[in-house]
Amino acid sequence: MKRTFLKLWGMPILLALLSIFGLIAALLGDGIWDILGWLTLSFPLFLIIKHYYK
Repeated sequence: MKRTFLKLWGMPILLALLSIFGLIAALLGDGIWDILGWLTLSFPLFLIIKHYYK
């Protein structure tokens, strides 16, 4: 059961955690935190575009 749970929900959980980190980093930090926020928030968009053109 654990294997199927991670297979089904692993990527959505990872994307949610990356998005939360990106939002917090972009709101609270400056400099490198802005860059990290931008990168982590653009990662889900990159995956969407990748799978769209696939």
